[in-house]
Amino acid sequence: MERAPVESKALRSVGYDAEARVLELEFSGGKVYQYLDVSPELHAWLMRSKDKMAVFRNKIDGCFEYRRIDHLDPSAPSLEDALRASLAAGPRPPGGEVPPGGDVPPGDEHDEP
Repeated sequence: MERAPVESKALRSVGYDAEARVLELEFSGGKVYQYLDVSPELHAWLMRSKDKMAVFRNKIDGCFEYRRIDHLDPSAPSLEDALRASLAAGPRPPGGEVPPGGDVPPGDEHDEP
């Protein structure tokens, strides 16, 4: 979703997907949140307002389901893929470090009692 820069001390940019009814806010600290099921009228009001944080505090914060998205890396593997890769790699020696070459030194294998 594309966001437009806004004049606000606390907000850096605002985006809106009218079809999905998702409002996306980037705060000045860099965190980005999506607010779900936000009406086009509320988005328009926010964009027209001189005090965007007042609109946020009074009409958005605590009123809509939201999710933080700035910490998501689209190139990172899914949790399921990462787990499968970890299981495919096999057991690791104590401490979790695998020596160069990936082989576990003799005597470091762990057998169940």
